[in-house]
Amino acid sequence: MPDSLERLNLILNTITDGILVVDILGIVLYANQAAIKLLERKAIVGQTLAIPISTGSPEPQDINLIRPSGFAWAEMRSVPFEWEYTPAYAIVLHDITARKQAEIALQHSEALFQTLARLAPVGIFKTDTHGKFEYVNQRWYDISGMSADLALGDGWVEAIFADDRARVFQEWDRTTQTQTPFNSQYRFQYKNGPVHWVIGRATAEYDQNHELLGYIGTITDITDIKRNEAQLRQAAAVFETTREGVMITDANRRIQRVNRAFIEITGYSQAECLGKTAALMRSGRHPREFYVEMWAQINLYEHWQGEIWNRRKNGEIYPELLSISTVKNQAGEICNYVGVFADISKLKASEQELEYLAHHDPLTTLPNRMLFMSRLQHSIDQAQRQNCQLAVLMLDLDRFKDVNDSFGHLAGDDLLQMVARRLNSRLRASDTVCRLGGDEFVVLLEELPHPESAARIALDIIATMNEAWCLSTGNEVRIGVSIGIALFPDHSTTAAELIQHADTAMYQAKNEGRNCFKYFSERLTHAARERIEIEYRLRLGIEKNQLRVYYQPQLEIATGKIIGAEALVRWQTDQGELIPPVRFIPIAEETGLITLIGNWVLKETCRQGKQWLDAGLPALRLAVNVSSHQLMHSDLCEVVRTSLAETGFPAHSLELELTESALMKREKEAIEILNNLHALGVHLAIDDFGTGYSSLAYLKLFPLDILKIDKSFIDDIPMAIDDMEITATIIAMAKTLRMKVIAEGVETAEQLAFLAERKCDFYQGYYTSKPLPANEFEDFIKQHPSSPLLS
Repeated sequence: MPDSLERLNLILNTITDGILVVDILGIVLYANQAAIKLLERKAIVGQTLAIPISTGSPEPQDINLIRPSGFAWAEMRSVPFEWEYTPAYAIVLHDITARKQAEIALQHSEALFQTLARLAPVGIFKTDTHGKFEYVNQRWYDISGMSADLALGDGWVEAIFADDRARVFQEWDRTTQTQTPFNSQYRFQYKNGPVHWVIGRATAEYDQNHELLGYIGTITDITDIKRNEAQLRQAAAVFETTREGVMITDANRRIQRVNRAFIEITGYSQAECLGKTAALMRSGRHPREFYVEMWAQINLYEHWQGEIWNRRKNGEIYPELLSISTVKNQAGEICNYVGVFADISKLKASEQELEYLAHHDPLTTLPNRMLFMSRLQHSIDQAQRQNCQLAVLMLDLDRFKDVNDSFGHLAGDDLLQMVARRLNSRLRASDTVCRLGGDEFVVLLEELPHPESAARIALDIIATMNEAWCLSTGNEVRIGVSIGIALFPDHSTTAAELIQHADTAMYQAKNEGRNCFKYFSERLTHAARERIEIEYRLRLGIEKNQLRVYYQPQLEIATGKIIGAEALVRWQTDQGELIPPVRFIPIAEETGLITLIGNWVLKETCRQGKQWLDAGLPALRLAVNVSSHQLMHSDLCEVVRTSLAETGFPAHSLELELTESALMKREKEAIEILNNLHALGVHLAIDDFGTGYSSLAYLKLFPLDILKIDKSFIDDIPMAIDDMEITATIIAMAKTLRMKVIAEGVETAEQLAFLAERKCDFYQGYYTSKPLPANEFEDFIKQHPSSPLLS
């Protein structure tokens, strides 16, 4: 028996399955080598095994084995029998660990596939070897709109968009016939559902023996991509074809791309712009603060829009309407700036043209009523601040209707245009000429020096209008003009009333015979005409040598000695009428005749002085007045030099009297002129001192020898205490500056006594003598005693 058992053991150890004998308590009574190896227990006999022994079914069962190296699976069969007279079980264990692990892996793989298929963003399908659908995932259904059961086999084809169906089926058939990959773009639309663009891809699936198992593929929804592509194509088309310039920059404002309109508007190519900033096109017309404020707005509101001036490549500056927007990425960071602009040069030109047409007469291009009223109001405001005068002249052309009726409206328009040009040419740049309509014009004269100045301009306009007019038709015509004048502030302080009053005065001029002017005030009309008549007569008087020089003696207060005389101009007509200076000197100053008169008086005085010296009369200093116009608008030094040279009169015997206001108008030039005169040896006196600036500061600037106290301070001495104090102060001031003092207008002994007490040097006035003609002055010198006038 032992030999038989040993042979049996040898046989059992050759079997690959594990064989065990266990009693009813699970104690191992026998184990072959395969069992020991499977269970990984060397001394297993006598050990208890926790093996679920089935006594009721001969069917095998799969059990899990716990062993030191880990879990294992075995297929177990057991049968009861007696082992050495003891009830036991024979157990066969077939190792199925590899199979079980493969099954578990397959289950995991299947679960993973199902999970991935469920969660995949693409549709997944699987087919048999003939290309018939066996499986589709949920996403495939979501995209196609067809349920899985309907998609199986060739049912899926019905979900293809009708226009794409034949092509897709043909491409799929080619794939299944040739086992080549499937790759196609097409559309799904099941029944009347939404259209979805997809990319379908599939490839053949083989087993380990390279036997075809079927096809597995995906569909990717590219509807949004297709839509974006369409939008991008549209955007690109708009970008390139829009008439607005477009510029895209990075976050650092460096240009990345420009469109065709940008290139056409600016003249810069894309290559010339890339990597540069928009400062490349700055015009220089905006200050730095403009750009700082602009970018502050962009940073705050992510947008800015406005008008800006930029410069083209050729240097031309042009206006553009610019819009700048901020572009941010998903993180909220600025990635780009987009600038869109339109060249508004033509718009600006149109606006300016419309603005011009709105404020100008289309026929003559003169300002119209609207612009004239605006300028008039502005001039009134300015005149009120500066306390000056202005005038409004209303013009109505006489006999213009005859021209229209005789030669037609085109000839009339031609004449109106010529009138407008001629009016503009005869007036100052600061004056405004306006056409109100028809044959009515209105003129605004600003900064009027004198009310009668408007009349002089009116006469000049009348003379201009009276000249012959040659029309474009070749016809020569003559017209006249009636002018009404209204003054600010004399006649009104409002624009509307000035126009109305000038219009009223113009109709008065028409009623008085036309081709004349009228002021709104009859008194001013009379005064203006008288002033103009005096101007006319004065010009004739100068030509006819009607001017005379009178001499008023100047005496030394301490000795009563005649030391000189002031030369004063008088106008004596051929009829013997003596016109006082107060009537013609202001007119001469206004018209510029004062320079001609002043130069004549200077030369005549020098001639007379030399004649007296040659006749043996005492040497006297002769004082000649110099006007501000003479000082600043003629070469006074040359006139003096020439007069002295031509007459031989000594320079030290000539004194020039200048007013404070004349010196202060152009201080620096006056200093240079006076220095040059002083260098000739001429004495210089400041006339009418106390009526102007009367400042020690400016007196120190000028090389003056004599200070002359104005008559207005002398008149009320000794009654007016203030005048006495002022006079005393002036004398003291002059003494401080080492200047001689002469008082004018002395008419009483009391006045002379006061001046003597205050140490005044000289005086002149009716107390001693009025101004005398040259012959009478000569007699006065001969008869005058050389002794003190006061004892």
